[in-house]
Amino acid sequence: MTKTSKKKGWFTLPVGLVLTVLILFGAYSGYWVWMSGEVLKGAHDWVDDQRARGNTVEYSDLSISGYPYRFVLEAKDPVIEDLELDSQWWGETLQLIAMSWNLNHIIVRTPGENLIELPTGDRVTLFPSDKSAASLIFEDGHLRRFGMEFPRLDGALQTGEAFEVSDLTLSLTPMPETPENLRFSLMSGEGTLPRLIPGAEFLGQALNEFVLWVEVENFYPLVENDIDEIDWKIDENKVEVRRAQIDMGPLDLSTRASFFLDRDNNPDGTLGVYLERGDDLKDALREAGLLTGETEQIINTLALISERGGFVTVKLEDRKATYLGQTLFEY
Repeated sequence: MTKTSKKKGWFTLPVGLVLTVLILFGAYSGYWVWMSGEVLKGAHDWVDDQRARGNTVEYSDLSISGYPYRFVLEAKDPVIEDLELDSQWWGETLQLIAMSWNLNHIIVRTPGENLIELPTGDRVTLFPSDKSAASLIFEDGHLRRFGMEFPRLDGALQTGEAFEVSDLTLSLTPMPETPENLRFSLMSGEGTLPRLIPGAEFLGQALNEFVLWVEVENFYPLVENDIDEIDWKIDENKVEVRRAQIDMGPLDLSTRASFFLDRDNNPDGTLGVYLERGDDLKDALREAGLLTGETEQIINTLALISERGGFVTVKLEDRKATYLGQTLFEY
């Protein structure tokens, strides 16, 4: 084969492939341009709807980017006020991100400074780290999965007190084998509270760890109005606290619970308590002048059973918490 024939074959064979790629590329580019217009139109429609409801939605610029793989809807200097929640939020940037092949999964980012006004009128300023984001997954028009992740979150109250927390995550997802049930989790690593907790100043402001895992039966049929709240309570759908743990100052406490709610939202069921470092807790309470004889007895009992590897199981019934027939507290 001559050198000329080799060159000719190399140029003629891929023509069909090249044309196919160009057609697909053009078709996809056309889809992206069309869909980006639909996304932007949907955003404007949502803004108009919120304003018609009396809510405030403002921004200095609204744009869409992300070609070729993503749609990134970005609002500059956003302001959102919700009359029903009686709250307001100001930010530097709001980003809603979706992959072009899955518009049902939206990533939300708010980099920079975030100012929130609460119903009480108090204001909180938040500074999420660069990789902080929220995740929303929709199925059949309903929000089915929601999560937030803050590798680090700094903030300050309007009175100037600063706070920080690391590895803060929140998640609401359906249970894998029973998708009608909710799995809720809230966890954080080390952090510092902006001020002492009223009535529990002995705990200090340093948080070492917080964990909360909860499962709720038939949560999604309830929130999607397939069943009403009264029927949900009559059926005695359970709330399972699989793990609740706090390690803060002298308090190192773990709990687990299983209960249902009566018509007045009072829990009936059981509560398990596991206490570590009981002596540290007693010392802190004693120093604060809060250690009574009854409190010391309860701590000693919890610590003794916990040292043997067990949870103290408290019964919740008739608005009372009882242990071995003795009423510990009423609610």
